[in-house]
Amino acid sequence: MECGKIVVKFENVYFINGTAYAGKSTMVKLLAEKYDGIACEENYQDRLLENLDTKEFPNLTYTRDLQDWGEFVRRTPDEYEAWVNGVTKECTVLEIEIL
Repeated sequence: MECGKIVVKFENVYFINGTAYAGKSTMVKLLAEKYDGIACEENYQDRLLENLDTKEFPNLTYTRDLQDWGEFVRRTPDEYEAWVNGVTKECTVLEIEIL
């Protein structure tokens, strides 16, 4: 892949993509464990999740505090979109804190 004059070369890299709730994260973790690989996930701040305050980070803690996954999949499209946008904002806050 070329970015301006910078050339980025990938070797032995696999990209897994798909729709929400399709098992991508689970598959990446299992493959990384099986083949002693590195799982470069989008949710690397998950290691902070257990200590996050629900009032400060309601979107990031949403899945942590679910009673069951039915709650996750029964949301309306508008609720899902609001959650995705909220997670993006909250992740930005955490990323700045991590830096």
